[in-house]
Amino acid sequence: MLECLQTGVYFIDRSHRILFWNEGAEKITGHLRQDVLGRNIHEVLQPTDEDESEATQPRDSIVEVLKDGRPSISEVMLRHKAGHLVPARMRAVAIRNDHGTIIGAAESFEESVSAADWERRQEKLAGYGALDPTTGVLTENFLLSHLRESLRTFADCQVPFSVAWVHIERVEDIVARYGPGILPVLLRSVGQSLENSLRPTDFLGRKGEWDFMAILTECSRFDVDKVSERLKKSVQGVGIPWWGDRLHVAPTVGAATVQAEDTIESLMARVDHSMDRGTAGGGNRKSA
Repeated sequence: MLECLQTGVYFIDRSHRILFWNEGAEKITGHLRQDVLGRNIHEVLQPTDEDESEATQPRDSIVEVLKDGRPSISEVMLRHKAGHLVPARMRAVAIRNDHGTIIGAAESFEESVSAADWERRQEKLAGYGALDPTTGVLTENFLLSHLRESLRTFADCQVPFSVAWVHIERVEDIVARYGPGILPVLLRSVGQSLENSLRPTDFLGRKGEWDFMAILTECSRFDVDKVSERLKKSVQGVGIPWWGDRLHVAPTVGAATVQAEDTIESLMARVDHSMDRGTAGGGNRKSA
């Protein structure tokens, strides 16, 4: 039964070695059981941010359970084997022998966003020709139609929204070093990570060659900085395995919130200005 669950389940011993890894864990992380059994959990669930102190890391909860025996629940970002990030809820419990001694720990986890619902929506949008085939996010034309609709809604009901533009830095250098085959892998990983960082009510699309744009519904000027920071960190957390190396990318994020009498041109001009300020500052930064 545990083998076939679509919820991820795995066990580790006191040395942090993986003893069990089920089908759900394979599906959510992309790591096959034959590749992880016997390995240290630190090698499989790697940190998703260079500064581990800023957020709970995927392996933290189960390691803490080994120390104190107390069950834990945490919301984390898992790094998929392909490189993109997946939001997940993880529950860890201690495993004890007949004498009550902790001999290992078990953790179950599932995606925070319903993968089945997301996949069904993606299939429908793909059927309508609304998805960019390389990145899996909305096409630029379809995204602009949502932007026009958001402007009409704001004019009628004053419901605020913001627009965030994510630019991937130094793509030409990456392609020159790793070859053109890295580009579609990079764009899809970044696109999926950004998608997983947004709410179901937001819209993410491709903009140009290696840029992305998000329409953040009901996002006011007081919230846009926080969302922009989350998008920046989601891209920084991407780690793409490539011929024995792990490639990381650097983003610049610009954003603006809708104002009275805005048109697409005036709103995007402020987004462009925000992006220019971030790029002038050396890239890999947020500017809103």
